[in-house]
Amino acid sequence: MNLNRTLIKQSLDDWNEVYLQIIQGFITRDVGPLPPKGSSATLLGARRSGKTYQAVGMTRQLRPEAVLYYNFEDPLYYAHPDVENLDLLLSVAEEYRREPIDCLVLDEIQNVDGWERWLRKLIALKRYHIIVTGSSAKLLSSELATALAGRTLADTVWPLSLEERLRFAGTSQAADRRRLAAEVRQCLTWGAFPEVVLEPDDQRRRRLLQQYLSDIVLRDVITRHQIRNKRALDQILTYYLTNPSSPHSYTAVGRAFGIATDTVADYTAALQDAFCVFEVLRYHPNLKVQARDPRKVYIVDPGLRAVGARSVEDDTGKLLENLVYLELRRRGCEVSYYQGRQEVDFVVTEHYQPRAAIQVCAAGLDQPATFRREVDALLECLGALNLDRGVVVTLDEEQRLSEQGKSIELVPARRWLLGA
Repeated sequence: MNLNRTLIKQSLDDWNEVYLQIIQGFITRDVGPLPPKGSSATLLGARRSGKTYQAVGMTRQLRPEAVLYYNFEDPLYYAHPDVENLDLLLSVAEEYRREPIDCLVLDEIQNVDGWERWLRKLIALKRYHIIVTGSSAKLLSSELATALAGRTLADTVWPLSLEERLRFAGTSQAADRRRLAAEVRQCLTWGAFPEVVLEPDDQRRRRLLQQYLSDIVLRDVITRHQIRNKRALDQILTYYLTNPSSPHSYTAVGRAFGIATDTVADYTAALQDAFCVFEVLRYHPNLKVQARDPRKVYIVDPGLRAVGARSVEDDTGKLLENLVYLELRRRGCEVSYYQGRQEVDFVVTEHYQPRAAIQVCAAGLDQPATFRREVDALLECLGALNLDRGVVVTLDEEQRLSEQGKSIELVPARRWLLGA
C-alpha cells in the first residue's frame, strides 16, 4: 500500500528536526569517514549506544540541507513496510528539498520489507553517500554480507570510551588523577551510554537504564528470535548481569535454573546477537579443548548491571575486568582468556597468535599473597605463550618489575583506558 505524500512530507520534516538538533548539540565522538558514493557504511551495536549520533557525526562536513536523515521506526513505516514506499520517500524528499540530496542516513531501515534489494540498487547508482544504522535485532553483519555483497563496511558502535566520556563530561585528560579515577568509578557504576553520561540525576539515570534493558530484551531478543519462554530468558540474563567476567557453562546454568542446556545455548546466542552479552573462550591451540572449556561472559555496559543484577557484594573487580574487555573490543582486539594452573583474564591475539597478556586486579595488591598470586599467574601465562611483557590493570597502583626475564607493569585503569 502506497503512503500519502502529505504524510510522508510531515514525517520527513519531523526527522529533519531531529537531525538538526543532533548537529547543533554535537559533542565530538570518534567517528569514521563519510563513505564514498558506490558503497555504504553500516553502524551496528547495542540499542542506545550512539549509532545515530555517530552517523550524524560522519555527515558534519556536508551542509545540513544536503543530508536526508530518516528513522524507519517511525509509526508511518511500521504500519506500511512496503519497499515501494522507500522510493516514494526519496521522491517526496527530493521534490521539497531546496538543494540536491547528497547523503542518506537510514536508521533502522530493516523494518521495511525488501530493503536489501532497494539499498543494493541505490548503492550501485552512486548518487549518494549512504550510512545505514541499526540495532542488532535485524542488522547483523552476517545478514549485511549476504544482502550487500561487499558493498558496505560494517563497524560496531560501543558505548563511550573513557576518553569520550571525559569529553562529554567536560573533563580534560590532563585532569588530576583523583578526578580521572572518579570518572572511572562512574563508568563502573553507571556505564557509558551517551545519554546516561549526560544525565546528572541518578534516579533519571536508573530509569533510562531500565528502559534500555527492557527495549533490548523485548525488541532485539524476544521479537527477533521469537522467544516463548521469557521467564527462562530473564533468569539467564539476570545470571549473566550478576556474574560478569565469570566462567560459566551452559550445562551449569541450565542445572541451576532447571532449563534445558540447548535452551541456555540458544538464548545466550540471542543475547549475543543483540550485543547485550559477549562470550570469551579459553585460549588453547586445540579447538576441541577450547570448545569444551567454560566461557567467560561480559556485558555491553556496566550500567545495565546496575539495574538488572541481583548482588549485594562489592563487585568492583568484576566490573573493572568487564571495562577492560569492552576497551579491548573497542580497539578491535581478538580476545581469549588463559587457563593453566592459574587464570589470566585476557590474551590478545592476532590471527590467533598471542600478542599480549593482561591481568585485572581492583584490590588487595598491597597484600603480599594477592600480589604474588596475580604476578605468578601472569608469569606462568607469559612463559607458556612465549611473551616478554605483561600488564596488570589496577584501580590505582603503579609499579614496574622484572622477574624470570619477563617485564610486568601495573597500570592504573585511568591510564590504561586512555591508552597511556
